[in-house]
Amino acid sequence: MTRRWWLLLVILAGLAMPAAARQAPAQPGAEPSAALRAGAEHVLALLRGQAEPAQIFTAGFLADVPEPQVRAITRQFDAQYGAVRRIAGIDAQSPTMGAVHVETERATLHLDIVVEPGPPHRITGLLLTGVDLSGDSAEAILADLRALPGEVSFAAARLGEGTPAMVAAHEPGRALAIGSAYKLWILAELSRQVKAGERRWSDVVAIDQRSLPGGTLYHWPRGAPVTLHTLASLMISISDNSATDLLLHVLGRESVERMMTTIGVSAAARNRPLLATLEMSAIKTAPAPALEAWRRADEAGRRALLATAYGGLEPGRVDIGRFSGNPLNLDVEWFASAADLVATMDWLRRHGDETALAILAINAGVPSAQRAGFAYVGYKGGSEPGVLNLTWLVRNRAGQWRAITGSWNNPSAPVDEQRFAALMARAAQLAR
Repeated sequence: MTRRWWLLLVILAGLAMPAAARQAPAQPGAEPSAALRAGAEHVLALLRGQAEPAQIFTAGFLADVPEPQVRAITRQFDAQYGAVRRIAGIDAQSPTMGAVHVETERATLHLDIVVEPGPPHRITGLLLTGVDLSGDSAEAILADLRALPGEVSFAAARLGEGTPAMVAAHEPGRALAIGSAYKLWILAELSRQVKAGERRWSDVVAIDQRSLPGGTLYHWPRGAPVTLHTLASLMISISDNSATDLLLHVLGRESVERMMTTIGVSAAARNRPLLATLEMSAIKTAPAPALEAWRRADEAGRRALLATAYGGLEPGRVDIGRFSGNPLNLDVEWFASAADLVATMDWLRRHGDETALAILAINAGVPSAQRAGFAYVGYKGGSEPGVLNLTWLVRNRAGQWRAITGSWNNPSAPVDEQRFAALMARAAQLAR
């Protein structure tokens, strides 16, 4: 139902990078070593088709990314971004690790690289972390969003003292399924309760329920003590469903529903009663008569069904295999428009405390090279087959706040995550 897939522009490449090398971004200004410069020349030769993969990559790299795949990726780069022109810069993290920036006809590619310390300084790790398109514009991004099959709601907004100002938008008022992005409303209500003195981030609760597998808490023993801060951090950073459902139970379903109204979510009524992740999964996969009973019921009837037919749910009652493959009953979901999610991020910016904003930033949803242009990046998204949402709250180096959000629904087929992620990454880059 949800995935921790924050690949964004990285998914366009598929090249490999050791985990240890991904943990720290390059530091601009450091003088690149001879080894790094040699590695950059290897990259240049590769992208120009002037070198064979076996000449410039180690055997270990090619075991993970075989030569045919490397060649296919370089052909993709050439077709998508044009001929390579030059090395635009090298940012060193260490003598053997850094970032290489390659200028092409239509873009600048940003790649993290790790090389062997000794000659010929073959490449042991290479990862595309970002692409800046030359002459990209909001109009071009909107045209590409409009071309997607299905329905799209997108907005990029400037945030200030008054109402968010839409800078670019496509169907911003269209309410679509958003998957786990609804967890932002739970974070907002928790932050409100903390600021009101009703709770503390350090309050401890016992794990007394589980949702679907995935995340961390599903595997923890029942009764284990955990803080509200930990629950919120897991809910936002890795979309932990068990943490989400426990938080919703602790805070109160009706309290989170009121928060939707406080924020000004236009689709609030459509989300009442607000479903826990396990409840939504059980209803979505229910036998046809039960599913139709849910569809026919009004809000009061649905609350009654939650207390009876779906009371005391256990994860084993849900056939999670049905969440792979084609879209499944997308009318049973959580819904919001792009304008609703802009308002949600703006509420968190204005009224959420520092802890809530720090939790939003644990998983920024973009590679380190993309975060470099921002003073702050907060993120939450959601997905299931046929549903994809990406939502950011960012502050650029000039101190200006922006919200960027997009949802794509297609009830007929799974959405192309790579395609949408690339479009949204382009929108985020314009916000810098």
